[in-house]
Amino acid sequence: MYYREFGIPARIGRANTTEEIEHLVKRWNGVKNCYISVYTFDANKDIDGKTTYDSAMINTIWFDFDDNDDVDKCLKDVRKFINKYCIPNKITPRIYLTGGKGFQMNIDFQSPIDFPDSIKRKVLKEYLLHLKKKYKLSTLDERCVSNSVSCLRRIPDTQYISKATDKPTGVWCTQFAVEDIMNLDITELYTIAMRGFSVFKGGPFKSKRAQRDMIDFACDMYDIEHTISNSSAHLLDKIHKATGSITHATYTPKGFIKPIRGCVMELIKHNIAKGRSNHDQNNIIAAELINAGWTDTDISFVFSSIYNEPAGNYGWYDDDPNKAGWQIIAMRRKEMQRYSIRKVKEIGGGCSEYCPCEAS
Repeated sequence: MYYREFGIPARIGRANTTEEIEHLVKRWNGVKNCYISVYTFDANKDIDGKTTYDSAMINTIWFDFDDNDDVDKCLKDVRKFINKYCIPNKITPRIYLTGGKGFQMNIDFQSPIDFPDSIKRKVLKEYLLHLKKKYKLSTLDERCVSNSVSCLRRIPDTQYISKATDKPTGVWCTQFAVEDIMNLDITELYTIAMRGFSVFKGGPFKSKRAQRDMIDFACDMYDIEHTISNSSAHLLDKIHKATGSITHATYTPKGFIKPIRGCVMELIKHNIAKGRSNHDQNNIIAAELINAGWTDTDISFVFSSIYNEPAGNYGWYDDDPNKAGWQIIAMRRKEMQRYSIRKVKEIGGGCSEYCPCEAS
């Protein structure tokens, strides 16, 4: 079952249906600022009852434009992006005045993009930073960009609550048509946003072009060749393979078990022999062992064998051999996939020329 998280802005609940969101809004609107997660999450991937944010269904990309000193700068950035990206590509965005000092915007995909869970957070972040730089969007909030899959957004048609007074300001989070955003000034937009409801309610406006642009960007990130004739499904399959998400594996009641590749085993042996390992190599080793079905005790033994010293707070193992280090716990929670052979080579592991593990 998929759900969204509801916040005020602290996350206080989940909503599985539109009706449940409406019930929460009715309870908190006018009392607290009301937020909902940009993405839906898969309850089947929860760990110990906690959200696995990398399970997000990527069916949109969300922009948060914010400037505490001059909201008109945000409006200029929104208009710039519409003129330079949306209009030339025949993309219709959903745009909202937040009620505070900025705007929210969504560009919706034709269908959810099936990226591997292990790369969703990174691809979203890097793609937004790419757009920010390319189109010179100075007010695109990098804090929200960094949060990527876990972001909360203001719920349309809810009141903005002042942080200073904890009271409603009289301005509501309001959706506007593209034409209004392009033609009305900031004072006119705020005047409309004080009515308490959105005159214009539209979307999602699904775009194949926006979807393909993000897939192409992901291909570039992972050095995957692509042409306009390649289908999206074909490119997503290549992305899964390049990021180690499709491998020969055995299914057990605990999930897919992917045997340790020889090059990573050699990396482990080498690091044990020299008595040290850097952070990137630790990530490779940990992800490999987790996906191979190793227990916390066995993983702790490997890292304690490498360092042969008290665990400290580095998080790769614990002084109690039956406990996992916090790094391992975090990787399990995120369902980290093992690294591609290309990445292993880049970091200095694996074989120097041809690696027989590449086929696995």
